[in-house]
Amino acid sequence: MIAIGPLNVRLDLLVFMVSLLGLYIGFKKIGLTEKDRDAVLGTWFAGFLAWKLSAIIIGLASTGSLALSLYATGGIWSILVAIATIGFFVFRLAPGLRGYWLFSALLLWFGVTIVVPKYGTLPFIATAQPLHLYTALLIAGLIVVTWRWMRSPSVGALLWTTVGAFAIWLVSTYATTTVNLLWLIPFAALVGLAGYVAKPSRRIVQSGLGVLVALAIINASLPDETPTLVADSSQAAGLNIGQVPPNFELKRTDGTTLNLEDLRGERVVVNFWASWCPPCRAEMPDMAKFAREQDDVTIVAVNTTTSERDVDEARSFVAPYEDAFQVVYDEDGAVGNAYRIQAMPTTYVLDENGVIVAKQFGAIDKAWLDTKTN
Repeated sequence: MIAIGPLNVRLDLLVFMVSLLGLYIGFKKIGLTEKDRDAVLGTWFAGFLAWKLSAIIIGLASTGSLALSLYATGGIWSILVAIATIGFFVFRLAPGLRGYWLFSALLLWFGVTIVVPKYGTLPFIATAQPLHLYTALLIAGLIVVTWRWMRSPSVGALLWTTVGAFAIWLVSTYATTTVNLLWLIPFAALVGLAGYVAKPSRRIVQSGLGVLVALAIINASLPDETPTLVADSSQAAGLNIGQVPPNFELKRTDGTTLNLEDLRGERVVVNFWASWCPPCRAEMPDMAKFAREQDDVTIVAVNTTTSERDVDEARSFVAPYEDAFQVVYDEDGAVGNAYRIQAMPTTYVLDENGVIVAKQFGAIDKAWLDTKTN
């Protein structure tokens, strides 16, 4: 995240746009025509616009306010709309351009991955590791392979590269969370299709089987329940995924206090907000709806009181939601400083051990909460 005044500019989206510009220039350098560059990279702009427009429509239906809907994310439905839009335009690409498109997809994935920190434990390593860097390294290897056949792609090369990308995603997801085993079904189908269309060489089959056996041995050697992190370890302290954030004790509206550590054993959502912040106002109804439907997730809404123009106005704004979640006030700004809050809203999701498992700079919605708290 980059803060511009009180607003957020998401670093991943900024990297996405800068990478598109770099790809446009790079494709020109290697001789791709302007029409072909527009066709390949235009798929990403079409997907981005589909994502944002669908998010606005969903936000408008949820909030009834066009101003607030501009900050909506749309959740999983907007993502599916974007994927469908991109898929449609990729299908319409000339076959000779699909190698360029897949190369651009991997490069964009690499850029976004490397700037979004993810930490977690790996087999036989007790301390938290930068999993995003390991994932980026695997993607870089796939980029090198793709570069070799990008100008003359075959169906087999496209399919096997997609298999590799899917495998990297599965492994990285497994390392940070518990991957949904249902994802193995489309993965197996994709491997079967790739094998049918373009049979791999014996060496590739042997190498793949060797990796699978090695992963199986490592997985079997681990205990049934491997703790992600030791919650009270000083090495685990921090604000990245896989780390334990600072504890705090703040007052509620009625004057009673809430201590974050007292919520250990529960999944907790810590949300920093202000009443003057349009994205904060946009996300409150969805946060309340989610909280009223959940018995095992506690939302702690931290008001950045030092930024408020009128504290009473903030209390009036949040009053309708206090039956749904815990509202506390950071009256001296100490907690906001400890969490390095530069812009709002900012949200952290903690697991039962107090470890950060997800975070978001910008507005969230019920779909995001449903996904990140499971």
